[in-house]
Amino acid sequence: MTSIRRAEPSDIEAFLDVLATATARLHARGIQQWPPRFAPSKVLPDIEAGDAYIIWDGSDAIATTILNTNGDRDFWTPDELAGPAFYVSKISTVSGYGGLGTAVLDWCGRETARRGGELLRLDAWRTNLDLQKYYLSQGFRHVRTVELAHRNSGALFERPARDINTEAMLKYGLAT
Repeated sequence: MTSIRRAEPSDIEAFLDVLATATARLHARGIQQWPPRFAPSKVLPDIEAGDAYIIWDGSDAIATTILNTNGDRDFWTPDELAGPAFYVSKISTVSGYGGLGTAVLDWCGRETARRGGELLRLDAWRTNLDLQKYYLSQGFRHVRTVELAHRNSGALFERPARDINTEAMLKYGLAT
């Protein structure tokens, strides 16, 4: 049975392993989106803040996400950052769990609503058009694309937060 819980500092390697697995899949498709392995310093502050989550299948880490109110100031305007929104990042899954990404996004949307947020937002790699299509298929709308020379991300998406349990969440034990 799968479950979700806040990541703890002792979970850092499991969190990084899931990200590395997802990165390897991207690289195999010619998408150089993330480094082969993130440095612990890129994730540990979110774990210590209580903003990082791991989805487990028994003792196996199968998905990750970070959910907080810290929008990227390079991409979101001051007015947008001041609004009632949560931002999802480092969402990744291992292979063999069809629909798990949908379940995690839906869980993030429900958590956003339950914590008083009205919008769930994310930024995606500008050149990963398949990922952008995926987010559109998940009910996100494209807000705009910001092109900065020092950043590869910048395709901005958002969707309304909803306090619901979806079929995908039920399938993976993320419904409450």
